[in-house]
Amino acid sequence: MADQQPKPAILLIDDVPLILDLLEDILESLEYPVLRLESGLGVTQILDRETVALVFCDVALPDINGVSVLRMIKQHSPETQVIMISGQQDFDVARQVLRERAFDYLVKPFSQEEVLRVSRQGISSYYHAVHQNQARLEAQRRMADLILLRKVGETASSRSDLQELFDQILDSIVHSAGVEVASLMLVKDDGLLHIASAHGLAEAIASSVRVASGEGISGHVLATGEPILVPNIDQDSRFESLYGGQRYKTQSLLSVPIFVRDELVGVINVNNKISGESFDLEDQNLLIAIANQVALAMENFELINSLRQQALVLERTNEDLVRVNRARTRLVCNLSHELKTPLTSIMGYIDLSLSFFNKLSEEELKDNLVQVGEEGKRLERLITGMLRLFSIESEREVWRWKAFGVPWPIADALQYYNAKMNERKLVTELDLAEDLPEIYGDQEKFGMAFNALIDNAIKFNREGGLVRVKAEERIYEGLPYVYLQVFNQGQTVPLEAHETIFNSYTQLGDIDTEKPHGVGIGLALTKVVVDRMGGDIFLEEIAGEGTCFGLLLPTESTYNELKG
Repeated sequence: MADQQPKPAILLIDDVPLILDLLEDILESLEYPVLRLESGLGVTQILDRETVALVFCDVALPDINGVSVLRMIKQHSPETQVIMISGQQDFDVARQVLRERAFDYLVKPFSQEEVLRVSRQGISSYYHAVHQNQARLEAQRRMADLILLRKVGETASSRSDLQELFDQILDSIVHSAGVEVASLMLVKDDGLLHIASAHGLAEAIASSVRVASGEGISGHVLATGEPILVPNIDQDSRFESLYGGQRYKTQSLLSVPIFVRDELVGVINVNNKISGESFDLEDQNLLIAIANQVALAMENFELINSLRQQALVLERTNEDLVRVNRARTRLVCNLSHELKTPLTSIMGYIDLSLSFFNKLSEEELKDNLVQVGEEGKRLERLITGMLRLFSIESEREVWRWKAFGVPWPIADALQYYNAKMNERKLVTELDLAEDLPEIYGDQEKFGMAFNALIDNAIKFNREGGLVRVKAEERIYEGLPYVYLQVFNQGQTVPLEAHETIFNSYTQLGDIDTEKPHGVGIGLALTKVVVDRMGGDIFLEEIAGEGTCFGLLLPTESTYNELKG
């Protein structure tokens, strides 16, 4: 830009001639015109006459405050960059001028290197601002072009029917060009021109016409990318074999290309001017302008549809973020309760033991320590579960892949939770098929995930209820899996909760009206592990009370097939 146009000037404003001389000598190497002012009052007159890229302005001027001069410059020429200079280091002044959009703030005495450095940066910012301003003006010009086809633009922005858009475009062409017959043809996937909309043509013709590149008038436009103006078709031998003059009342026709992003996408054909006259260059220029507007309208239509799709995606993303935020808020509230309970118990038993240490028997002290240990384990399980979920979700965990049998983690989980199940008088029912194939994954992580399922089956069960674990081989989409089912009586999870129940921090129960169980990580942890194994977990429909989770767990061969 600087090479094609005269260079803009650098303006120096200071009431001390010696400072002006010093700055002018330093700036000479930049080879930009330098203007000088010893008063800030004449700055707008200079800006009216000259193109100024950069201004050095003293903060302390005798006739007007330097900050006021800065405001005047930015109001007159926002792209002009202003460097304020001062004789003293004043933080408040520096903050004020920067808030008023000064480019930089220099304190006297300044070095030659400092002045040149900030000048080059300021000039670069000036050109960048000018470029942005030109881009904005170009965008405004394009918008003005779109307004010329206001009805087409309104259709494109308010309708999702592309055919209605084409019909509106052609209607505008008919009225603008003053013709009886017009057609808008688009290049389809077969490479041929198809009529997308027509006026004055029989429907049978409009629906059946297919034109190849180089064939006829519109095909010639498609092949060359150039408009064709035929004043009298009877005198034009190029198309005599394909088109008879009797088809045209005025023997004159006009065809122009439609380009979108330098790609020829269609052709506009018009004939039979209502005035009875032949088409001329003015008509051709008019139709070319309309074709450009058509291209803009098509781009606008495509852009709006794209924006609509993006808006839907953003809306869904926002809903997900709101859901996660609410869930995490619930997590923080519930986690505070869950962590506070064992901490309160631990502190209570410790305080009790210390306060009555000399009065408690050895057996009583031992009981207190046992309670502290139990609450500590409970606290450890909560924290460990959270950390493991975060670690696995962020893929920082190392996976030790191997094939292993499902009965082992089932047996470990039932043994681990045996005391809790007995405490609630739960009945266990096992239905494990013989010769179950081994599944493939990390046995420790799967065991942790299965433990979470059993933990849920206990917590949400009714007193004396049933916990049923079933496993069998199942072929799904031609591949072998182990189908694992965990059922519990008691609270029922509705099927419509399937989309959210496996999300992190989602809990059963409302923390505002009742106390949810756990901190909402069990099912999320299970799903993360099962998904990483290439399997699936889902909520199954059952008759009556209770909840049933189904899992499809791939064998090693199935996993390799899925990942291969």
